[in-house]
Amino acid sequence: MLLSDGEIRGLIRDGVLVDATEGNVGVVTYDLRTKGFVGPNGAESSGCRLDPGDSAFVRCVEGVRLPADLAARVLLRNSRIRQGLTLDAPLYFPGHGTVLYYRVTNVSGSAIDLDCADGIAQVEFERVEEPVEHRYDGAFQGEVSFRGMGSYRDAYSGEMSQLQDKVDEVKGIERRMYGNVMAIMAILAGVFTLVNVNVGAVGGTAQSVVVTNLVTVGSFAALSALIGELFEGSHRRTAVAVAAVCLVGAVLAVLFLK
Repeated sequence: MLLSDGEIRGLIRDGVLVDATEGNVGVVTYDLRTKGFVGPNGAESSGCRLDPGDSAFVRCVEGVRLPADLAARVLLRNSRIRQGLTLDAPLYFPGHGTVLYYRVTNVSGSAIDLDCADGIAQVEFERVEEPVEHRYDGAFQGEVSFRGMGSYRDAYSGEMSQLQDKVDEVKGIERRMYGNVMAIMAILAGVFTLVNVNVGAVGGTAQSVVVTNLVTVGSFAALSALIGELFEGSHRRTAVAVAAVCLVGAVLAVLFLK
């Protein structure tokens, strides 16, 4: 059962909702104030810009000291939902004493600027039908400064490492795709160049035609090898071999063809 505005004011007076002001009490919620924003590196700031897909943890001014028959839940304001934010927060269990934290994520297509003057979230309180037998005593009990993963870091580090490996794998595939596309473009450019060279070489000597073609093919093969080196393409060894053969062929043509 949700607590009413009068009951929430009672929580403030009784020290259950800590560092709160009665002016922020709504019908069945309390409007939370922002103390700071915690970035990926753990540093806290008074404002942040969330680009599409970005997230930040928010530290509230208020905290809770929940008794054995009361739980709390942080909710996103209606206006912020319409702006394009989402909010993730735990259910604060009976017995939990902590500064309130939650995470916001920008799911819109535009950047969103936030600062401590902005209202973002609200907290509601729910009465448990019977007092719990075991109060909360977990890793985030008494959290004042942001603890990140807390004692769960070791338990989840393997999963986070696997995710990073997948990200690196996708980046590698993307680089190879770019390399292959650029190599194909180099081959097409080489074909058109060969056509133009041979059309222009009509009536020339056999030596000049052979040397020109070999130098052209070798040059584009070297370009393809360079692209493969830059973008980790699988074709770079073949391209180097073709460039070397063409260079040797061009030298032999100069020496032996008349």
